Amino acid sequence: MTIPEHTKAFLDEAAKFPPLHRLTPEEIRKAVIATAISETYDLASTETLALNGPHGPLAARLYRPSNESSLPVILFFHGGGFVFTTMEQYDPMCSKLAAVSDCAVLSVDYRLSPENPFPVPVEEALFAAAWLGKHAESLDLDPMRIIVSGESVGANLAAIVAQRTGKNGVPNIAYQILLCPLTDWFSEYEAKETYGTGYFLTKALLDYCAGHYLGEWNRKAPLASPLFGETIGLAPALVVSAEYDPLRDEGERYAYKMIENGVNVTLKRYSGMIHLFYAMTDVFPEGDDVYDLIRRQLRTLH
Repeated sequence: MTIPEHTKAFLDEAAKFPPLHRLTPEEIRKAVIATAISETYDLASTETLALNGPHGPLAARLYRPSNESSLPVILFFHGGGFVFTTMEQYDPMCSKLAAVSDCAVLSVDYRLSPENPFPVPVEEALFAAAWLGKHAESLDLDPMRIIVSGESVGANLAAIVAQRTGKNGVPNIAYQILLCPLTDWFSEYEAKETYGTGYFLTKALLDYCAGHYLGEWNRKAPLASPLFGETIGLAPALVVSAEYDPLRDEGERYAYKMIENGVNVTLKRYSGMIHLFYAMTDVFPEGDDVYDLIRRQLRTLH
């Protein structure tokens, strides 16, 4: 399709900034703003927790949309290539997710690379899932309705957590929400070549992040690239992709692999959209449909 005017205008503006892969991780962290969501929501509470994680203190933030007992809870992992952005920068997105879905959201501030490369973020994600399984009842959340979610590399972690259900102390996962997931650090894809330059997220930045995160690790390892992991028996999933996203093909390939292995999957590609559009709903109103889709998909869990 013809690229929408507002997408083109955003890309033209983004092109004025220096390429992120030419900056140091510290410089990127100062420059990047992860979300453009200006709505405010009247949540029942927002609380920052300090978990005793496997690599030291691990911050997490719990968003409650209401004081209803035994709420379902979405365990959320933010994006940022494992190199930049934090839990703080995803505060607007998590607030919106909680308000729209009527689920609590627990957002995890996992450590970043290159200071804490693979497998540290994976180990912290698995720890957070196990911690939530143990503490859900004491937090007045429903341990039988734990949903894993993330966007980009956060969806990479969410997919890995779902694959580890019943292992490493990870509780039963009721549902997966994977937004433009990075599922394969190893393979080449048409979308990565076609949309890897000039469409916001670049192939050069992905390679930069892979170098900082994985170094010499095997990029086909299932704990790095969930596309190479086991998908039989996984929780039902919603997978969102964007037409002009370099990660489009690998995200959709993961959805189809789950479908081939009997998993109930809803796959939705958003035409004319770029990576992270759902976190920039001030710019991309189409992103609001993602939250409505999540709400509809999770309705059966309430």
